[in-house]
Amino acid sequence: MTKFFKNIRKSLLNEGETSKYLKYAIGEIILVVIGILIALQINNWKDYKKNRVEEQQILKNFKEDLETDKKLLDEFKEKALSYSKSADTILLSINEAVPFDPKKFIGHASAIISNIYFESSSSTFDQSLSTGKIDLVENAELRKELLEYYKLTKLNFDDKRISETNQNFVFPEVFSQIVATKEVSEQLTGIATKLPQFDLHSLATNRAFSTWVILKKQAFREQSINYTELSEKVMDLISKIDEEIERNN
Repeated sequence: MTKFFKNIRKSLLNEGETSKYLKYAIGEIILVVIGILIALQINNWKDYKKNRVEEQQILKNFKEDLETDKKLLDEFKEKALSYSKSADTILLSINEAVPFDPKKFIGHASAIISNIYFESSSSTFDQSLSTGKIDLVENAELRKELLEYYKLTKLNFDDKRISETNQNFVFPEVFSQIVATKEVSEQLTGIATKLPQFDLHSLATNRAFSTWVILKKQAFREQSINYTELSEKVMDLISKIDEEIERNN
């Protein structure tokens, strides 16, 4: 084909048809440019299709991570509600509003000592953010909502604050006021001790202990609300991801 065009150009020059040659040359340049543009368009189309395939996989990975988060959030929400009720039982017990049962009291005390610390399953987000592939999510609104969700869950100030409160104040207070007593120690170890008797009145009038239980109750209630809201947000994200996957199929 190249030889064919070359022969035409040579023939025109030999015949002295300069104007025809110039027109032909311009036409040839236009054809070359059109060919390049078509080739670029084809390459762009191939890249676009490749990106959409990769986007589909990224969205499916996000969905899997979010489904894991949903399961954890629902579980933690129920735990937080249960622990909040344990705080109520402890307050009722030390004020003798309900019969004191050492074994049950230990169970409720253990519950409110516990930490509930939610960490999102963010492997897909972390990887896509570090590689820049988060931009492959074509839906700008969905991409924005994913970024906001993972930013929110990674901060997680409330859970961190509760955990630090447990470490710095709760454990020492609980161990000194509850565990280091005759009834509780013997219940836990089965060994007779000479520790002082469990003093409900002393515990009921201990402002620091009551304050801690009340604050823990409130913290668990707040966590339950937060986890409920996050769970709803996750469900909304999963629904939007499903719509995007279906749209691209």
